[in-house]
Amino acid sequence: YAYRMTKETQYAVRAEKEILAVCAFQDWNPSHFLDVAEMSNGVALGYDWLYSAMSDADRLYIRTGLKTKGLDEYKKIYATAWWAKGDNNWNQVCNGGLIVASLAIAETDPAYADEFVNQAVANMAFSNKFYAPDGAWYEGPGYWSYATEYLSYAMSALQSSLQSMKGLEQSAGLSKTGFAPMITTGPTNYILNFADSGENSKGTSSPAMFFLANTYANAEISNYLHAYMASTNALAKPFHVVWYRPSTGGAPKMPLDHFLQGDINDLVVMRSSWTDDFATWVGIKSGTNSSNHSHLDLGNFEMDAGGVRWAKDFGSDDYNLDGYWTRGVNGKRWTYYRLGSLSHNVPILGNKNQFETAKAKFTSTQLNSNEPSASLDLTEAYKDYSTSSTRKISLVNGRKDVLIEDNFTLKTTTEVLWGMTTDQAIEIQPSGKAILKNSLITTKTLEAEIISPANSKFSIESAARLAPEKLNTASRRLVLRLPNQSGKVNIQIKLSPKG
Repeated sequence: YAYRMTKETQYAVRAEKEILAVCAFQDWNPSHFLDVAEMSNGVALGYDWLYSAMSDADRLYIRTGLKTKGLDEYKKIYATAWWAKGDNNWNQVCNGGLIVASLAIAETDPAYADEFVNQAVANMAFSNKFYAPDGAWYEGPGYWSYATEYLSYAMSALQSSLQSMKGLEQSAGLSKTGFAPMITTGPTNYILNFADSGENSKGTSSPAMFFLANTYANAEISNYLHAYMASTNALAKPFHVVWYRPSTGGAPKMPLDHFLQGDINDLVVMRSSWTDDFATWVGIKSGTNSSNHSHLDLGNFEMDAGGVRWAKDFGSDDYNLDGYWTRGVNGKRWTYYRLGSLSHNVPILGNKNQFETAKAKFTSTQLNSNEPSASLDLTEAYKDYSTSSTRKISLVNGRKDVLIEDNFTLKTTTEVLWGMTTDQAIEIQPSGKAILKNSLITTKTLEAEIISPANSKFSIESAARLAPEKLNTASRRLVLRLPNQSGKVNIQIKLSPKG
């Protein structure tokens, strides 16, 4: 709480009191080093910003607290800490906090900056590499904000203190990463919610967008942030002011479709418009199962149309669940509904999860055309049941409808299931079609039609779970179950917005 107030309070006197309280706090937890990094970053910022308003006694007290509770804790473990050269968000947060804290007291205690700054800058390369080549962050849009904000704090502190970002701004993909939140946020403002992002997470209003827009002189990024904050009534924070870039107005001048490649995850996002709140939008995920924060969701898609998120992803469950972080083959992580395949908008063979360490890739994309599409090879994900597994997702009918085609060459007789998770009401018609309805936007519906196999019908299944897992009581599954399948199986589903 004190840390958050240090960052966000508007009042210098209150901020100083909060910083003093943080430095007097006795229960920092060095074993969970994110606590130390966040506290160090927040106190260092407050110390630097309020320096001229503080008494010498308070400066000494805060500086001493920053050293003994923050930087000295870094000294104890930095040489062997896994996160120092880690390949996830801990790297940016811990090294970013270290850089900001060292620079904040460099005038009185230069040894910290001499010891740590160059090391921390060099070590950030181990995680910054995952912005390449197109700027998407592999741990999901939620962790994009966390990692990128701490990287931005560090880069900004380096620039203001040393007049150099020490080459961090040249990290491959970083100049593009401000576009990733724009592209992966649908017209409903819900994100493409892969990995451990929170349920129903919306697009970011992170001030890092302003920092990136300034660093790379790109008005598209800052214009988007202005428009997003205005449309969502998002509250401004201090760093929106510190890194402020005025809007030049206008809609994004960007392609409708994007292929965001990455070392771990690849994403394809297609839409019918950048300016229509009722536009059709679909996001598709490929990449690697069993990576940090991953779910077993290769080929997963989410869909907006008519101002409604029709196909959703639950996102994370409780991080404190037993075995939540135990990945790999037969890892306990995959026994939890939200993390395995059975809750995702992916095919299910044999009522089993996708193979835990499978990799998938987009084999072809036809983007920014009249009927854009993306095709994936999912063979590894279903290797126990099928010798060939593919998925193709297209925008058709003037980019209004979504067409999903799944093909399997089965090597054993098994059940094949097509499933989609939704928060919307579902009505199954006698013809076998399904009509999805939203309780608030009653003029808009979604028609789900089975094109293949002929004469098949949808059904509705529960997504509910029991505690301690999240309950999912507001959601349900639209499914097509095909028992006792063999040989070649073709499934085609068309999702058509109406109204």
